[in-house]
Amino acid sequence: MITYIFDACALIAFLNDEEGSDSIERILLQENHRFISIINVYEVCYDAAKRAGVDEGIKIFEEIKSMPIEIVYEISKRIIEKALHFKTKYRISLADSIALGLTKVKDAVLVTCDHHELDCIDDSKEIEFYWFR
Repeated sequence: MITYIFDACALIAFLNDEEGSDSIERILLQENHRFISIINVYEVCYDAAKRAGVDEGIKIFEEIKSMPIEIVYEISKRIIEKALHFKTKYRISLADSIALGLTKVKDAVLVTCDHHELDCIDDSKEIEFYWFR
């Protein structure tokens, strides 16, 4: 069974029915383990709030909680250690480093479309990626 970690751009694309959302839907319908960190959930909610207000951000939070993705609320020492590795080695955002740390700890596949920040890590083969576009 594959374990998938979602970053913010994956959920934003899915919730907004953007290109690639059908690929994400297939993952959500499969019998796999799926996780997202609370930091990445916050990013998704912030994206909605800046476009449509705080109430929309909270609405999206409730929607994410009802999805078949487990939210990881605690950022453990192991996740921090792995996230620090990625953050100090590559020019990436804090939230992306957390997603990468969680992916490494869970021995998972990161679901993303963030080529801009993550292609360099894909090239290193340190993490397995599922590029949905």
